[in-house]
Amino acid sequence: MSKRLFFGGIETESNSFSPLPIGFGAFETHMLRPGGPQDAALRAEPIPARALALGLDVAYGLYTSAPPGGPVRRDVYEALRDELLADLKKNMPVDIVAYSLHGGMIAQGYDDCEGDLLARTRAIVGPNVTIGAVLDPHSHFSSAMYDNADVLLCYRENPHVDIAERSAELVDLLVRVAAGEVKPKSSIFDCRMADVFQTNREPMQSFVKRMCALEQGSVLSISIVHGFRRGDLPFMGTKVLVITDNDEARGKELAETLGRELFAMRGTAAMPTTDLVDAVAQVKAHPKAPILLADMADNPDCGAPGDSTYVLRALMDAGVTRIAFGAMVDPLAVQFACEAGVGAQLTMRIGGKACSLSGDPIDLDVVVKAIKTDAKQSTSLGPIPMGTTAALQAGGVDIVVTNCKRQTFGPDIFTDLGVDLSAKKAIVVKSAQHYRVMFKEIFVEDIVVDAPGVCPSDVSKLPFKRITRPLWPFDENPFR
Repeated sequence: MSKRLFFGGIETESNSFSPLPIGFGAFETHMLRPGGPQDAALRAEPIPARALALGLDVAYGLYTSAPPGGPVRRDVYEALRDELLADLKKNMPVDIVAYSLHGGMIAQGYDDCEGDLLARTRAIVGPNVTIGAVLDPHSHFSSAMYDNADVLLCYRENPHVDIAERSAELVDLLVRVAAGEVKPKSSIFDCRMADVFQTNREPMQSFVKRMCALEQGSVLSISIVHGFRRGDLPFMGTKVLVITDNDEARGKELAETLGRELFAMRGTAAMPTTDLVDAVAQVKAHPKAPILLADMADNPDCGAPGDSTYVLRALMDAGVTRIAFGAMVDPLAVQFACEAGVGAQLTMRIGGKACSLSGDPIDLDVVVKAIKTDAKQSTSLGPIPMGTTAALQAGGVDIVVTNCKRQTFGPDIFTDLGVDLSAKKAIVVKSAQHYRVMFKEIFVEDIVVDAPGVCPSDVSKLPFKRITRPLWPFDENPFR
C-alpha cells in the first residue's frame, strides 16, 4: 500500500524593524486552496510533484505565501494556521506531513510561527507520523521546530535556485523515514554569528560542494541555517544542522566542524558593499556602461518598503543623466499615472512615503511612457506577478513604479515597459543579490550599495533588544 502524504504551508519572512505589517491581502497574492481550480497549481508545487512521481497518495491543504514585511497580524496568522490544520484533520490518517515553510515568520504574539505550526501538527498526528519541512536558509531555528519535526532541510543555494531539488530531497528522505529504513537524528551547532553567505561565489561555493560530498554513509543531510539577521529574536543566528541515521556522535562532530569553519569565514562570504558616495563616483568614472547598483538597504524582499530615494537622488545630484531606476514601490504614483494615462505630462512626487528611512520624496516633471496592469517579472523559478506598473520618464531618467512590493529580479520589469537598459549609464534595482541571476548578461559591473534604509548591511546599526549575546558581529569573539 502506498504511503499517504499531506502537503501544505504558510510562508513569509518578518523583519522586526520593518514598518510594513503583513495582513491577509499580502497572502492573497499566492493563495492555493484544495478542491477547486487551484488543484493543478497545488500538484505542480515541488513537494507534491515529487510525491506523485514516487507514486504516493497525496492529500492537499492550504499553501500560501506573502512578500516579506514586518510581523504578520496575529489574527491573520491564526486564521491561516487553523485553516491548514483543519485541512490536515480532514485528510487523516496520513503517514507523512510535508510542509513548505520559510522559517523566518514572526506574528504578533508569536515569535516562532513555524515552531507553533509544527507543534500543533505533531499534536494532531501523534508520535508515529513522519513530519518534515523544507525551509529557506534565511530561517530561524528553534527548539520547537526540531523537537516536533523528523526532518528539516534548508535550500543549499543563496540565491535560492535549488528549491525544487531540495523539496524533492525532503520527500525522498521522509519516505525512507516513514518506511523505517532510516532513523533520523538531528545535531545542531550554534555558530554564534549573524552573517551573509552567498553560495554563488567563493568561499561558499566550494564549501557547499564539500558539504554535499559529506552526505554519505550515516550522514543523511546537511543544512546551513544562514539565519535571518533582521529578526529580533533570542534564537536568531547561523546554525549547522546535520541529520544522521541514528549516529548522533558523527552528527554532533560534523556539525561543530562545519560550524567552526563557517565562523572562520565570517565577514568574507558576501559580496562587499560600497558606500553610496563611492558607488556614485565609480559609476561616473567607469568607462563602460551600464553599471548596476543594488540598493540592498531598501530590498522589499527583506522587509523594506521599497520606496527610498537616496540612490536616485545621489545619482541625479552628481549629474548622471541616463538612469533606469526600479521597481519603486509607490502605489500612489501608480494611481496618478493610471489616471493621467500614457503620454500625459505631470509633476509627480515620487517615493519617500513609508517611513523616515525612506528619504525625502523626489519631485519631477515626468511623462507617463507606459502602463501595465498585469505586469510580471522573470525569476530563476519562473515569472511572478507585479500588479500594476508604470514607466515615468524625466529626461534620460526612467523610473518604474509599482503597487506590488517585491524586489527587482529580472530586467523585464523595465523592458516590458519600453525602457532600453543598454542606453543607460546606471541601472538601480531594489535588491541585494537575487538580481544577479537574470541581469548578469546586461551589466558590465554591479555594485551593492550600502545606502541608508531599513535593511543596512551592518546589522549592528539596528536597535536589537532580544537577541542572545554574545553574537558576532555584535561581539568579536563569542566563543571566548
